[in-house]
Amino acid sequence: MAYLTDNELGPGGDYPVPDDWREQLLRFLAGIDTLIHDGMYSEGMIEARAGWGHSTPQQAVELAVDAGCRHLVLFHHEPDHDDRVLDDLLSEARTYASSRSPRLKVDAAIEGMSLTL
Repeated sequence: MAYLTDNELGPGGDYPVPDDWREQLLRFLAGIDTLIHDGMYSEGMIEARAGWGHSTPQQAVELAVDAGCRHLVLFHHEPDHDDRVLDDLLSEARTYASSRSPRLKVDAAIEGMSLTL
């Protein structure tokens, strides 16, 4: 299991990152079953928030698929999003995941949720 907080997967701010950052991240994630990853911003919000240190659910799905994960748990939700928005983001992420890797299970973190190692 890997827990990646405040992780910006798209083009971000003006800070130094190595050219092979994604390959390094995939090596770090090699062999994990469950990825808990930031999914704060919708695709419509991310461009205006580049450099803020967060990702979209779709970006998290892409990472989970590339890393060969079986389970993705999206967390660090945008505080201004209500349950309806979170449900919509989760539904979109599940639809996207099913087109990329049908074996990937996608959930949204909720209060009181527990995962078993």
